[in-house]
Amino acid sequence: MSANLADSYALCRTFARSSGSNFLLSFWFLPREKRQAMYTLYAFFRHTDDLADEEGSDQATNLNAWRNQFQAALSGNFQDDRLPAIVDTLKRYQISAQYLLESIDGVESDLTRTRFADFAELERYCYQVASAIGLSCLPIWGVREDFDRDAAIAAGIAFQLTNILRDIREDAQRGRIYLPLDELKRFDVSEESLLAGQTCPGFEPLMRFQIERAESLFQKAHRLRDDLADDGRGIYDAMTEIYHSLLHQIARDPEIVLRQKVQVGSWQKVKLLANLAISHLPLRSRKPQSTEAV
Repeated sequence: MSANLADSYALCRTFARSSGSNFLLSFWFLPREKRQAMYTLYAFFRHTDDLADEEGSDQATNLNAWRNQFQAALSGNFQDDRLPAIVDTLKRYQISAQYLLESIDGVESDLTRTRFADFAELERYCYQVASAIGLSCLPIWGVREDFDRDAAIAAGIAFQLTNILRDIREDAQRGRIYLPLDELKRFDVSEESLLAGQTCPGFEPLMRFQIERAESLFQKAHRLRDDLADDGRGIYDAMTEIYHSLLHQIARDPEIVLRQKVQVGSWQKVKLLANLAISHLPLRSRKPQSTEAV
């Protein structure tokens, strides 16, 4: 590896770690080389999100510039020091660049879109901002060539729908409603009550309907486990446990999302990951590496 490429990988790793996301804990189910690749992909997706979150800037212009920089990098023209590692990771693991472009499209749509007419529209959005990201990760984790793509897509939608349910209050404060409008109407929940954070007789049935949908997606996504390598199964189980735990908390008291943001605490995440690590030890033949550079 050239010095410039090594520096690019190091920059991606540092940038990813600076986010402070507990999500990075799940990367420890992977061996060093795959973990580095995940840091690199995470750096791409995190930077995309950051560009959309920069208030006071022209987010649409910045996202389009990032899209153009990424496409130029695919042809060897690097205008950002993180891009050499990102492109190298795509080539090394044969990851389709289309997934990364789709994720930019999804983030960009958030700049102007605040409502979804039906679940078909929401499902497409969830694919762009979650499933496409998951599909880009699978070659790194290790997956069969004929893997169950529908199960992989369902996993991303299950995770994103859980996020949407968790963030109802926060999104409403920003004037956003991600739940399908036709389903609000079906359960007699007005946009006004949701935006005001007010409960109504139809709110809990609406939430139960969404929770059942998410549970069905989690069940469908479970089929993906059998297509993953041991390393990939560990990180996939970790992510599923964390998101499923969030959904279970919401199911116990659906109206809690109108009062506060439901979270899996850091120590609870560590405990979940530790238990999973122990359960996956028989699957891992590698000896622990005591001197990790990452």
